[in-house]
Amino acid sequence: MLTNADELRHADVAVEAWWWWGWTPAADAGLFVGFEVRGRRFDYWAGLVRTDHPYLYVEELDGTGLREGLEIKPPEMWAGHTCDVPFRQWSLGNEAHGVLLDPPSDALRRPYGTPAPTTFDVEWYAAGDATVIPHGYQQAGEVDARVELAEGVVEFSGPAHRVHVWGVPYLPATLAMPAGDELPWAPYRRHTGVGVLQVLTRQGFLARTVEAP
Repeated sequence: MLTNADELRHADVAVEAWWWWGWTPAADAGLFVGFEVRGRRFDYWAGLVRTDHPYLYVEELDGTGLREGLEIKPPEMWAGHTCDVPFRQWSLGNEAHGVLLDPPSDALRRPYGTPAPTTFDVEWYAAGDATVIPHGYQQAGEVDARVELAEGVVEFSGPAHRVHVWGVPYLPATLAMPAGDELPWAPYRRHTGVGVLQVLTRQGFLARTVEAP
């Protein structure tokens, strides 16, 4: 049985991960935020996809600078993840330097691209009860998202999803992945060298692990 305490850190586990996704109903824009803690070290990812725009990608792998709760302050960036109401509302934010990638697959190697200072401001609201999955739970929701870029501000509201697992890392395993360079791809890499192919569809983000190039 889930309790409110399950929303936050479990002190007796070696690894714990929180992930949030949100997208427009037309699937022409979407974002994600991922946060994985291993003791005093962590991995952090954030990304924004838009039709006909380069992929905005932020990562901090095997980072230091873990603060109280779910706040991080590694060099030259900040990110926070606040549970406002257990199983009902989260506030997510960052101030970071990402990169604009074209093609997005560059994120699976060394993500060199056009530097892009950015700020994420995301409000995540539940659209139903959380459901138990192996090692944690998942939940459908809605987002109000605002991403500031040098070129302007991207804002949208739409459906959302989140996952929280502990004792194991979060490794997506969608079996049937769509194909096509015209789709909004949002891949990322893990500190272990494993890559994750991720793509936005009208049903949300689908993803599976791959061997990184």
